[in-house]
Amino acid sequence: MKALWIVLALAGSARADDVTLATVTAAVDQAPLARATEQDVAAATSRVDAAGGWAPTTLHGGTNRLTARVVAGITFPLPILGTLGAARDEAAAHATVVRDEGAVARRDLRHRAITAWLELSRADTQVATLVTAATQAAELERIAQGRLDAGVGGEVDVTSAHAARARADVAVSAARRESRARAAELAGILAWDAARERHATGPLPGGTGDLEALRRSLAAHPERAAAVARIGEAEAVEHRISVAYRPVLAGEVTASFDDPTMAPGPRNDVSAGLAFELPLFGHLGDQAAAARHDTTAARARLASVDSDLTAGLIAAYERWQAARERMTGLETEVVPAQQKAARLAAQAFREGARDLATALQAARDQAAVDAELANARIDTAQAWIELAIAAGKDDGAH
Repeated sequence: MKALWIVLALAGSARADDVTLATVTAAVDQAPLARATEQDVAAATSRVDAAGGWAPTTLHGGTNRLTARVVAGITFPLPILGTLGAARDEAAAHATVVRDEGAVARRDLRHRAITAWLELSRADTQVATLVTAATQAAELERIAQGRLDAGVGGEVDVTSAHAARARADVAVSAARRESRARAAELAGILAWDAARERHATGPLPGGTGDLEALRRSLAAHPERAAAVARIGEAEAVEHRISVAYRPVLAGEVTASFDDPTMAPGPRNDVSAGLAFELPLFGHLGDQAAAARHDTTAARARLASVDSDLTAGLIAAYERWQAARERMTGLETEVVPAQQKAARLAAQAFREGARDLATALQAARDQAAVDAELANARIDTAQAWIELAIAAGKDDGAH
């Protein structure tokens, strides 16, 4: 009877949010972390234009006791030797790094959300499996009670069946708590209301993949793109430092007013000239050496990324194949055989040909196999997602 109430309670939970994988992946773009990466990219892009700004223009003024009563001047930079272009190139290269790293961060966030959804699906499936087991246990208890009432069974069978049913009910209750916990974890990733009950619904992700085709896709992997962008940024820094060896040119204009030393005649005058800033003691050689080391390190990291991506893809492919083979074996061989065994054992107990222990064990074995199959399906979906991520695809959910 208690198992019936559990089933009714589960049916009543339909008012909770049913979350599909498509809903989860769509919600990732609205998550705070995803929005933060978008703002990072926007800020880095804005700094490209900002890098083209000229050095400050200097205004100066003064007076003299014996000569010009008022002296006013202006010094303005003349960025004609490539300094602004080098600065903009460096800022643009950095913006590319921020964009590519933001794409990697959003992929990681999407991966976390999909994994959390799969774990919620695993927990919900576990609840359904345990509810089925509890229903079977309640049926065996009913059969045992009927045999006792008919005078062909013993009270010990009724007590044992009651204990098995109670144990199944406790397992269902614990599984429902785990489902709520998994829903809260998913909500935390997507900034949803963590107190609201949710359940995973819809098909699991999956597909087919050829290892060689997947290996070719690694050339466009987001992590590799980010590594290449870091090389570009390091080279842009090198170029900007090489440009810094050139002198900084500025124009100067000075006006003198009411200068008594110029009498007779006009007492105002204007002078113009050029100023050069020479980077004589700026340790630019040390900066250039450091930039070269950074570029070399970035190239070495690209080689490491290529190696890691290739190895990770092969490992993910093998795990996906293993998970799929295990799931297929359970679906086609193990589960049908165990379900038949459980039905025969229950029928034999009902007819008095077998004892209760045999029927209970067969029911437990069926529940264990059903749970194993449910986990195998989730594991296969998870392995597919990991394979898609390893191949550089967005998530493999579609």
